[in-house]
Amino acid sequence: MRCERVVYPGHCVAISCPRLYAHEHDGTRWIGCIDAVFTCEVDVDALLALEDAHPGFGALRAEGQPRPQCKAAIDRTFPQRDSGGCTEPAFRTSYPDAPQGREPLRTRDG
Repeated sequence: MRCERVVYPGHCVAISCPRLYAHEHDGTRWIGCIDAVFTCEVDVDALLALEDAHPGFGALRAEGQPRPQCKAAIDRTFPQRDSGGCTEPAFRTSYPDAPQGREPLRTRDG
């Protein structure tokens, strides 16, 4: 079972994380993470509206090492395929030195 570390950018907004940046483009407010914990920019108003309707919505794959204040979790990629635990976590232990910014995938066989 492949697993991923995810972070919740809505939590970053809720705690007023100082590592967020924001800008506006064509009337839309976008946020991102200075530390590249998540690498996409998020429409903050849409994110917060969806989180109000569906608590816990909005998890993004952690591309960098989550900081201590980050709300992070471990999420199974395809939970319907296997009832067992994570066999291949690949949690970015060498993120800065990884090829193309990503750690190679690990499997049980090597």
